[in-house]
Amino acid sequence: MSHEHRRATRHKISMAVTLILRDTKNRLVLADPVPGDLVDISLYGARLCVPRIRTGSYHLFYACSDDGNKIIHLEVIDKQEDDRLVIPAHPVWFDHVFSSPTRHFELGLEFLVPPEDPIIARLSAFLAIHPTLKGNWLKKLFRLG
Repeated sequence: MSHEHRRATRHKISMAVTLILRDTKNRLVLADPVPGDLVDISLYGARLCVPRIRTGSYHLFYACSDDGNKIIHLEVIDKQEDDRLVIPAHPVWFDHVFSSPTRHFELGLEFLVPPEDPIIARLSAFLAIHPTLKGNWLKKLFRLG
């Protein structure tokens, strides 16, 4: 049996997110947002579950792989307060999960900000302390620092 060697601890979490495909060169939103659920997160990236991998005429993975100016904004949402935290990211893998009744996709994102970034460091520390999130969690996150 193999053992995974990760650069950082992954925190299992279930949280609503939105993925927005952006063109950084022209500062444009390229397609409609894609809703998703955060499955786990670390200092370096996240794994998500999304109902579809395409938005408009774009494929989330291939659009970013084919053009370095295209990135994904991962919006982490605190629904109770209607607050959001935006993390720029780049997709590194995807998989279509046919065995699930929903036949969803899983998507691996690598954050484009370093793990030392104050927001990423706070988020990781916060999730280590609060494995289940309740309302107002985003406000608590920023009070942590």
